[in-house]
Amino acid sequence: MSVEFQELRDAVRQVVDGLDKLGAEQDYWHQCLELGWLMVAAPEELGGLGMGCEAAVAVQLELGRGLSGAPYLPAVMAVSAICDSGLDDKSERLEKIFTGEAITAALVDGGLSASAQTLSGTLNAVLSADSATQLLFWTDDQSLVAIADLSHSAISAQGRDTWDTTRRLFDVELQSLPVADVTVLAEGRSAQTMIKQLRMQRDLGLAADAVGASTALLEMTVEHLNTRIQFRRPLAMFQALKHRCADMKTLCEASEALLISVLDTDSDADVMAAKQMATSHYATVAEEALQLHGGIGMAVEHPCHLYLKRAMLNPHLGTSSAACAESAVQALLDSVA
Repeated sequence: MSVEFQELRDAVRQVVDGLDKLGAEQDYWHQCLELGWLMVAAPEELGGLGMGCEAAVAVQLELGRGLSGAPYLPAVMAVSAICDSGLDDKSERLEKIFTGEAITAALVDGGLSASAQTLSGTLNAVLSADSATQLLFWTDDQSLVAIADLSHSAISAQGRDTWDTTRRLFDVELQSLPVADVTVLAEGRSAQTMIKQLRMQRDLGLAADAVGASTALLEMTVEHLNTRIQFRRPLAMFQALKHRCADMKTLCEASEALLISVLDTDSDADVMAAKQMATSHYATVAEEALQLHGGIGMAVEHPCHLYLKRAMLNPHLGTSSAACAESAVQALLDSVA
């Protein structure tokens, strides 16, 4: 981990810890714009800070601590796609995003097909689609990556209720949207390369969200055990509970170590492994934290349930858990063949 990476994490954490409410979408989005967190991965010649994609992961790690509901991940995916495209007005488009023009994308694969110069289908788990003005998407056959205006008459968005109330997800339907009405970022083989990079970036962001949230939840649990008194001594004095916290710490550290190790890889299999470990470990940590908090952990007023519900949703976003597990097994078999 570089010094710049850690310094950026520390700066973002300080801001996140200063926000009063977990998940508050507008508060987190305002900070993302005000402090230039959308600019970190864009090259300097296009108006960015030139810190690389790992800087966006550093920001996502700390946003996960606060269960941020801001559409930061789809925005940095769009920034990356625009930077890698052949558009002549990249700087102008990026400047609009950096100054507040929200652009979103689906956090799961599939649902969109192209035929006869039109696009049709439904994209699921599109973050904050009602407040965004543009949509980044790609077709199922990986022949096209494009941006469309969400106000187009052929596009409609429907909110989807989920247990995780810290994020607002939508189903976005495209009904015979003319390809001529969208901004094409890549086609053919270029589109396949761009889609691979976008999927890796999405999975890294979700893994970072899981690592940040599980770390914050562990700290919250330890603090509770240090203050809750039972039989005239803090719960943290009981050896059985110490061991359970040690196991949770091991899961958090392992997830973060694997995530950091794959930041500069070009292997989508490595990134899927990091996403699978981070989301599954987060779910385990969240279940343990709920039990260690006792009755108060079940109260609606306590934030424990917000972390648990997010942990239950994260494995279903990005590349599916089944695909991640299959990829990891195949990589293991290839290594011993």
